[in-house]
Amino acid sequence: MAMSSLLTSTVMSLLEDNSDGFGEATTRRSTSRVYPLCTEFFCDQYFSAQKIISLAMMLGRVAIALLIMLLGLKMEKDYMRSITNTIFIPIAVSELFTIYIEIAFFQDMFSQSPTQSTDFKATYINWTTDFVQIINDYVSINTVVLLPLLLYCGRVATLPGDRINAFPTNMICLIMQIVPFFVCILNYVERQNAAVVLKVLAATSRIITIICFVAIFVLIFVSIVVVLRELPDEAATSVDMQIRDARSRLAWTLIYIIIPFITLIPFVIEGIYYIFHIQPEANSFGKMVSLICELLIVMVNFYRPTWMVVITMICLPPYRRAVPLLFCCCSCCPKVNVEPLPRKENESSLMYRYADL
Repeated sequence: MAMSSLLTSTVMSLLEDNSDGFGEATTRRSTSRVYPLCTEFFCDQYFSAQKIISLAMMLGRVAIALLIMLLGLKMEKDYMRSITNTIFIPIAVSELFTIYIEIAFFQDMFSQSPTQSTDFKATYINWTTDFVQIINDYVSINTVVLLPLLLYCGRVATLPGDRINAFPTNMICLIMQIVPFFVCILNYVERQNAAVVLKVLAATSRIITIICFVAIFVLIFVSIVVVLRELPDEAATSVDMQIRDARSRLAWTLIYIIIPFITLIPFVIEGIYYIFHIQPEANSFGKMVSLICELLIVMVNFYRPTWMVVITMICLPPYRRAVPLLFCCCSCCPKVNVEPLPRKENESSLMYRYADL
């Protein structure tokens, strides 16, 4: 099936219409439509073959966004769980909002007159374009700032015991939410107001993306060096799996990072265009690169939950071990045995002792 067929959904229409105005396009289409378009639930005008595929993809994305959070309930304290949950909570909120958007558009098809349709859209639909952009900005920046933390934690876990300091992972992840929150607000205000000062402030998100991209690039090479060298003797003989397997866990984290790192490239290029105010001429190579990056950004935002859950379940060891227990949720079911790192009860300056603070 062609890519254009797979990208047919209401949310994709909202995402792709950043410049032309979704409300105007909807108004033009609605002036010649019949009212109501649907009179029964299983309406042929809505449930086309492409729409059924789109709805199946939407429900699949919602399910898999919640899947990782369910897997987290099956394991003990772990920095991978803390960081992954922080990444997936905004994704889950975003995917649940897509359900609302589809329900609202479906309900509008039962409007009895143009006036009723216009009022319904003004109340329940028109504002969703801005909200989708805000959510996408939040999810994107949140993921970008947490990926370097994931690599850093994996590298720290390979250090000798006396160099592993207390690391309240959950608290740090919570504090880091300040960054995507203010960035998405700045971007929203900039889209509503063309003032030069706001455009300068809106460049913050692009700067953060580029800085995190460089940080991930550097940490990847540092982590490769760490993976290639031997662990300390105390780690190799430890009974704690997270200490003994720290090198393999870091190697799997590197594999996990590959796809998110590659998908950051169009965001980085778009950020460079924005920061340096590059405006290529029509039909030039630079313009083609800009348009391709815009399309890739829309596709990354749309498909992020899908590939994130796949690589999380395959590449992150605690989640890979938790998958078989996903559907075993009664009180007698065992939890995945993933202990805090490291586990030395007589010492206080230990990483992840306070992982759940």
